[in-house]
Amino acid sequence: MPFSEKQKEFFENATHRWNFKVGAVRSGKTYADYFTIPKRIRSRVDKAGLSFIFGVSKATIERNILEPMRTIWGDDIVGKIRQDNTAQLFGETVYCLGCEKVSQVSKIRGASIKYAYGDEIAEWNSEVFELIKSRLDKPYSVFDGACNPESPNHWLKQFIDSDADIYQQHYTIFDNP
Repeated sequence: MPFSEKQKEFFENATHRWNFKVGAVRSGKTYADYFTIPKRIRSRVDKAGLSFIFGVSKATIERNILEPMRTIWGDDIVGKIRQDNTAQLFGETVYCLGCEKVSQVSKIRGASIKYAYGDEIAEWNSEVFELIKSRLDKPYSVFDGACNPESPNHWLKQFIDSDADIYQQHYTIFDNP
């Protein structure tokens, strides 16, 4: 499938520490990530830090991110989440954690994150997001993520509107050809 103009725009402009796609369900936000994630992981090989894929739960990471990526890249390149919460993705070990509970915070405490992808961010616990923010501590650390819009008072909206190094893109259903 060719990329939409909106997705091409993301590939070109998502050069910030924080890169968000916000918008309607089925608008093409996540499809572009199936190509962004491998690029980010491979560009950080041999750099210090860990790579993560965060979602509401491990089950949503599997359903929304890994399973569709396997149909594009194959089972040998996109592994399944193992019991230790890791998966082999594009030749690298990537931690896959759910962010629905505060107890997930303990799993990333002390880690230095070189790359993180976040699925359905607005559904996460805000304390987990705060810890992730503090762990992106390398000059080359990057976070890419997607979510559906929430209320103007939502904690994520407040962060996106802050003066952090953020690229944000809005999607509508009409952005998906």
